[in-house]
Amino acid sequence: MKKIKIVMSELPSIPWWGDGITAYPDNDMMKAGAIPNHARVINEHKALVKVISDLEFDIIFVPFSEQLENAKKFDFVFTRDHFLCNQNKEVVICNMRLPQRLEETDFVKDTLGELGYTIKTLPKNECIAEGGEFFYLPNENMLLSGCSRNNKAGAETMAELMGVNSLHIIYSQGYHLDTAISPIFDSSNNCIALMCAKEVFDDNNYKLLQTLCKQHNWELLSQYYSNKEESLNARTAMNCLTLPGLLVGTSMIEDKRIMEFVSTNQIEFIATSVSQFNLSGGSVHCLTNELF
Repeated sequence: MKKIKIVMSELPSIPWWGDGITAYPDNDMMKAGAIPNHARVINEHKALVKVISDLEFDIIFVPFSEQLENAKKFDFVFTRDHFLCNQNKEVVICNMRLPQRLEETDFVKDTLGELGYTIKTLPKNECIAEGGEFFYLPNENMLLSGCSRNNKAGAETMAELMGVNSLHIIYSQGYHLDTAISPIFDSSNNCIALMCAKEVFDDNNYKLLQTLCKQHNWELLSQYYSNKEESLNARTAMNCLTLPGLLVGTSMIEDKRIMEFVSTNQIEFIATSVSQFNLSGGSVHCLTNELF
C-alpha cells in the first residue's frame, strides 16, 4: 500500500478570524461573530500536527500567504476543500461555490506541483465542486459526492478527471458531505462502513444510502439527534480524518454502536480537540487532505 501524505495549511501570521467569524448562509455549523481564542488556535493546530506526525505520516504544509490574510480568506486552513488526489499522483483542483472562498484553491497549486503531482482543473463556468463534498475510496476506486455545494456537473467531471470506476451522488441537508457521513477503512484501506447522521437525510435518500451500503457490504452506522445542538456536536465529532485502520477526530464519538464497531474492527480512534476551528464549521477532516 502506498504511503499516504497529509496536507495541512500553515496558520496565518495574524489572529485567525481575529475580527470575528463571518458565517455563510448555507453553513449551519458556523458561529457568526465568534472570535476564536488565538492561543488555543495555535495550540490545537500544533497538537493535531503532532498527532499526525507521531503516527508517522509525512505532513506537507501549504503556506498561508499574505494575499489570503489581506483578503480575510481565513477558511483557507480547511485544505480538504481545495483538491482531490488519486493514486496516480494526479490532483484535481476544486471550484468553490461561495464567492467568499473563490481563488483560495490557486494557492495550493504551486506546493502540489513542486511535489511532482500532475495538476488538473475543472472547467470554471459550469462545474462547482468543493473537496468537503467528496470521499475518495482508493481501493474501490470510487467517489462519493454530496450535492449541496457541488453541482452535478462538478461531481461528474471530478469523477472523470479522478479516473474512478464509479460515482455515487448522495443527497443530504449537510452543507458538505463530510458533515453527513464518514467512511471507515480497515487496515488494508478497504471501506468497511459508513458513519451517518440520519437527521440530515430525508426518508428516500436514507433508503438510497442503505441500498448503497448493502450493495458494497458496508456497515451503515447511523446516529440520530433531533436536538439541533446535539446533532451539530455529533456531526462535528464524526468529521474525522479517516485513514487505514485509523480515525482522528476532535472528540470521541458518543454513539455506542459506532464505538463498538471501531473497537471490534481494531480501528484506532484518536481525539485531539480542534474546538476553535469548529467555530468556523470545520473539524479534523476539513483541516487535512490526503496525497497518494
